[in-house]
Amino acid sequence: MLSVFLLMKVGDVFSPWFLTTGVWLAILLLFTQYGHLVYPLEDKFFYCVWIWVPVLSVSSILTYYALAPVKADVNVSVNRGRYGDLPLNRFFFMALLLVSLLLTPVYLYKIYKVVSMFDMDNLFYNLRILTLSESDESGTGLLKYVRSINQALFIVAVWRYPKISTPVLVCIVLANLMCAIAIMEKGSIFFMIIITVFVLYEKGRIRLSRMVVLGVLIVFLFYGINLLRSVDTEEATENNTFMDFFSMYVLSPSVAFGQVQEKLTEQFGSRTFAFFYAVLSKLGIGHFTVEPKLQEFVMVPMTTNVYTVFQPFYEDFGYRGVAFFATVYGVFTGWLYRMFRDGGVISRCMYAYVAEILILQFFQENLILSLSVFFQYLIVFVLCVQRYVGISPHKPSPSNHHPSSITPHP
Repeated sequence: MLSVFLLMKVGDVFSPWFLTTGVWLAILLLFTQYGHLVYPLEDKFFYCVWIWVPVLSVSSILTYYALAPVKADVNVSVNRGRYGDLPLNRFFFMALLLVSLLLTPVYLYKIYKVVSMFDMDNLFYNLRILTLSESDESGTGLLKYVRSINQALFIVAVWRYPKISTPVLVCIVLANLMCAIAIMEKGSIFFMIIITVFVLYEKGRIRLSRMVVLGVLIVFLFYGINLLRSVDTEEATENNTFMDFFSMYVLSPSVAFGQVQEKLTEQFGSRTFAFFYAVLSKLGIGHFTVEPKLQEFVMVPMTTNVYTVFQPFYEDFGYRGVAFFATVYGVFTGWLYRMFRDGGVISRCMYAYVAEILILQFFQENLILSLSVFFQYLIVFVLCVQRYVGISPHKPSPSNHHPSSITPHP
């Protein structure tokens, strides 16, 4: 496809156009083999794929080229292993790490204090419901932000490794695992794995063949976790074969999207702009309806409440919304990828996070609906490398500066 050809000229397997094309091509191929495990796909899903993939890919490529160096013969996108160690403000990094080590156990305690009031036989099920709830039933308050701190610190630490000490890295990993255990969320583990693979690949320390092997191991790992947290009921255990699990978490969102309908509401973009309406409401600027993140469960025939990246855009604006926000995604990811390829240290951290979002676009929308998390990450990254906000931590002289060059960081 177009993205495969362009991979030879710009970008790599983690470029926004390659990830987007690869993800949806893989989903369509999987349906040809395992589509019988779920309900048939609706036409609207295919229409959205045909709109989303070309628009996002083309707009990200055009943005990348618009910001590219003048000299077309300089190829900075296919040469991996040239990133230096991430510069670090040790004061803010250690301060945030101290906050993490102090508050993560408290966060874990608060969660289990609430869960312990329920039937212990259904402990894992109650944790799952609690984390999906919009209300603050857990009583964690501001403690919930420690999850974003832990994950942002993990990104910084992996980019710094091996310059960062092993005990510090272990502490950060344990803090993330504690948060994952607190809410029994597989996504946190997947987050750490995909960030590690992304950084190792970009540093030239892992090949595509090993990435495939790791991907297979990850699927089986999540299958085991899914069995562990299942409720011991007939409804929960009837679909515990590996292929049932695989279809539930990979194919079911695309099928569930077929049940999404356009919603005519008086509030403009009620679901897409839920973050902004929540901020305006808290500031007392107006009274707005804030759509909950927890979606309704539907049968596909398994129960699921995720509807792919298309869901909020289609609900609010139909196919035009899918096309418009594909452009927004393309321009933003193309710009961020260009900054990343030009050696930006903050963009290096942010693109690691965005790459994970692009990989999971078949699952749900995690960028615009999670802008709060995005800004939390950004704050941590700015603090940790705040002395080096520009393209490079060193300011080269105008005579030898080239926007495509990447100076290894000592």
